[in-house]
Amino acid sequence: MPQFHKPFIAIVLGLLFLLTWNSVESQALPRKYATLELFTNTPCPVCGSQNPGLFNRLQAYAGQYHLISFYPGKPYSSCIFFQSNISENTTRWQFYTGNIFGTPTVAINGIDFKSSGSVTNTVLDGVTGDQTWLEVKVEETSGTNRNVDITLHDFAGGSLATGKLFAVIVEKEVAYNAPNGETGHHNVFRRFLGPPAGEDVDLSSSNAVKSYTYMVDEAWDPSQVYVIAWLSNPGTKEIYNSGTRFDQTLSATSDMTKKNIDLYPYPNPAKEIVLVQLPEEIVGKVNVKILSPSGEVIKNMVDQKVTSQPLNIPVADMSSGLYYLIIEAKGRSYLGKIVVE
Repeated sequence: MPQFHKPFIAIVLGLLFLLTWNSVESQALPRKYATLELFTNTPCPVCGSQNPGLFNRLQAYAGQYHLISFYPGKPYSSCIFFQSNISENTTRWQFYTGNIFGTPTVAINGIDFKSSGSVTNTVLDGVTGDQTWLEVKVEETSGTNRNVDITLHDFAGGSLATGKLFAVIVEKEVAYNAPNGETGHHNVFRRFLGPPAGEDVDLSSSNAVKSYTYMVDEAWDPSQVYVIAWLSNPGTKEIYNSGTRFDQTLSATSDMTKKNIDLYPYPNPAKEIVLVQLPEEIVGKVNVKILSPSGEVIKNMVDQKVTSQPLNIPVADMSSGLYYLIIEAKGRSYLGKIVVE
């Protein structure tokens, strides 16, 4: 669980809330992209038998994930993609020492490790389709000499003090008749844009911007080259979210953060229940979601009938920490924050 920048002040039960409420569209929070790191090897026959199936399954999840294919030279150091950047392919392999023992292995959001054949539709369904607190916005110029701006924005505010930013250059499609029979290679890792060990970023103000430059190598196809960036927990290595220049992004400004906070649950911190005074326009039934900072849905209470105010939400079964509350009603979403003690 990420550390808090500032503790929340407990709100006295029965406190009156803001007089006006700002409703936001149904995507009040950024999309949580599944970040998939495929560790593979072009002469590896098992990779050749499992990877095509993975790529076929991923077609149904277009726009919901980011993939980086690393080539650590295991079990064959003759792999041409490993040979093109031995040092940094090896560095990323060693980053997950103790979790990756062979190829092909997929690291999912930095914390779940499966063979590419085991990344089924059920697995993909479980890591796509959610929202999260963090937006990773990548802006990148074209041409041979490129400028890259990576903007990190905490849409809830105060979620994380420090994170570890990684950025890589990949080549989207590379045609190559590999010894293992694979002919198409996807999001081939070329090199790190920043430090291979990641770069510490301060998110205490809810925003951080990092700028880089790079030159497209003459061996790469410029039309296929782009940057993928992600932010991870320095301790657990969990990836909170990732981004590319192709993603649809929300407005990353401090003013937007303030507008997105619509709900003020109390007591906060809470131990057993939280009460939520809903905006007057909410009547009938609502959907209630509670998300972890990484975007995992902890509670999903569908079609809750609003019979009286405030709305009562049980939290006694939840672990201590920070959570995000989303209440959906009539095509709109309302956002709040909860701390459970």
